[in-house]
Amino acid sequence: MDRRQTIIRSFTDACDSDERVVAAFLGGSFAAGSEDDRSDLDLYVLILSEKYSEFFSARRNFFESWGSPVFLEDFNDFGFDMLVFILSNGVEGELSMAKDENFLHIHGGPIKVLVDKKGLLDGITFPLQGPSQEEQIAFLRRHLWWFWRDLSLFCTALARGQKWTAYGYLESMRLRCVILAGLDRDITIWANGYEKLEERAEALSLESLEKSLSNLERGSMVKAVNELIAFYRAIGLNLARKNNLAYPESLEHVILSREAELLSAG
Repeated sequence: MDRRQTIIRSFTDACDSDERVVAAFLGGSFAAGSEDDRSDLDLYVLILSEKYSEFFSARRNFFESWGSPVFLEDFNDFGFDMLVFILSNGVEGELSMAKDENFLHIHGGPIKVLVDKKGLLDGITFPLQGPSQEEQIAFLRRHLWWFWRDLSLFCTALARGQKWTAYGYLESMRLRCVILAGLDRDITIWANGYEKLEERAEALSLESLEKSLSNLERGSMVKAVNELIAFYRAIGLNLARKNNLAYPESLEHVILSREAELLSAG
């Protein structure tokens, strides 16, 4: 914890002394007061709009003025600029960047203000970020339908004796079931694969999914895939009904009928 507090102070000092920086704050568990010994740092910096291009071009120089990274990589899959880092003292985290005129999209939830040179953050509330209903319905539909395509490819690989290929499709099916488990509990939140699944899915769902773990032996994989099929069918139809989606009943029938012999040969 002391190492992270040292980095927070160094980051704050660097932001204070950089005239391009308007404000900086902490998010995540450190802002919420729920940090533990494994918590990373969610750092945010707001830049004068007219200086943003200059700052972004020199972002690594800015970073190295307060931290010594052994891993420092750009990440912008969330629609804003971010640096993901691991420091030489073991501290990990992300540094998110935005212009001072447009920044509410880079964070959701509580913050702890570190620097605010113009009162920019006074009274500011960052709304919790989440996908739109349309995005989630499309996301759900994709995983409901593509589960059966993965099963088809799993069976083809297994029939050909391609155990590693088969195992890969088994993993893909399990990930889709993991996503369905999260959506079943709350379809309004991001379903980020296994990340924080313990908080996003019901304990009974996780116990069922645990039965689908396998090794590379053929019988073990067949047993695992049947566990996944049972899990999918228990949860998928209900999810489709709740969200006014067509369930892929005909697709399910075709795949299960065609592969009945292989799937019963554990």
